[in-house]
Amino acid sequence: MREFDINLAMGKLKSKREIFVSEADFQLELAWVIKEEYPEALVRLEYCPYFNPSMHIDILVIIDGRWIPIELKYKTKGCSKTIGTESFILKNHGAKDINCYLYLKDLQRIESIRDTALEFLEGYSIFVTNDLSYIKKPVMPDCVYKDFSLEEGIIKQGTLDWSENTGEGTKKNCEKPIVLNGNYPIKWQEYCTVDNTNTGRFIYMVNKVG
Repeated sequence: MREFDINLAMGKLKSKREIFVSEADFQLELAWVIKEEYPEALVRLEYCPYFNPSMHIDILVIIDGRWIPIELKYKTKGCSKTIGTESFILKNHGAKDINCYLYLKDLQRIESIRDTALEFLEGYSIFVTNDLSYIKKPVMPDCVYKDFSLEEGIIKQGTLDWSENTGEGTKKNCEKPIVLNGNYPIKWQEYCTVDNTNTGRFIYMVNKVG
């Protein structure tokens, strides 16, 4: 089987679907594209690895017995869109600080799979959004989630933590620092433009864990 290419899969997905109802919808459609492109691969959703039954991998691709875990984030600004004859009502996810944290936690999770599973080949973390504020630096240089910011061009590495003055409510259930062994450049790409409103442009990024 030929080498796995996540950029090819995302390119195929862009030509197939512009908007997703939810993260689960995104998950299903990407898994479908991967299966079509790599018919001999095994593709599993919400896979629980043998070494951690409480973990759920969004998409696990298995090629020649080797694992390619893929974690997804789909965070939108609330809006209504129409594509052809289909209407989409997208939720307003907000909580940018937490969503940034959770994306980096996905990278940390994939690194933990790499360090535990002998079957590991490579992994990917993918973020799709129509909230263009993600690509910008935080307005306040001392904001509580500065370490987790996903602004364009930054590199995420090492230990990332909330600032000392972060309220307990802000970081509830996300208190622990993120520790990354690799270096992950934040590089946003165009996904699609549905219309010219401030919610009509979708962007995405992919980070590889090797």
